[in-house]
Amino acid sequence: MRVVIGSLLIGLVFAVPSLQAGSRGDSFMLSNGCINCHGFEGQRTPGAIPSLAGQSEAYLYKTLAAYRDGTLKGTIMNRAMKGYDDQTLRQFAEYYSRLPKDSLGAAVPQAHEQGERLYAQHCSSCHEKQADTPYVKGQSVQYMQGVLKDMATGQRTMPEEMASAMSALKSEELQQLLGFLQGCAQEAPCR
Repeated sequence: MRVVIGSLLIGLVFAVPSLQAGSRGDSFMLSNGCINCHGFEGQRTPGAIPSLAGQSEAYLYKTLAAYRDGTLKGTIMNRAMKGYDDQTLRQFAEYYSRLPKDSLGAAVPQAHEQGERLYAQHCSSCHEKQADTPYVKGQSVQYMQGVLKDMATGQRTMPEEMASAMSALKSEELQQLLGFLQGCAQEAPCR
């Protein structure tokens, strides 16, 4: 009896992943470790962890490679990416870039007009038009504040254009901008 049950359990261990791979694709199977933090569909509720759904493939690959290579520091991401080859990182990036971003974030207050104006003036030319730059609408204020802090302390590199845009913002304006970004959980309400 134990032999039969043991054999069945071993069979299930091998069968479940292959069933999942067939229904979701190989890249989903590779990304299973990512879902613990970034959510099942690449979407994260507000907090310090970013949503990945709909980010550009180029940006995701560049970021994952930087974590792996140690040029970008993260709380767990450097260890999580260690050992992955370029092909696997490209599969992660491709998988998450194809997920819909239209449902990023939870229900949040209406976008603030001043924050929207600041975004259009200082951010949209890079964050909506350059493939190697993250899409920031819908990310939580906590996550965005963490990224900005990492940039200010040198944990992340801040591109010159962003440093210039950030230096033009007062503290109150930055909070309005971050509030607008979190409130942009979907494209439609954000214009």
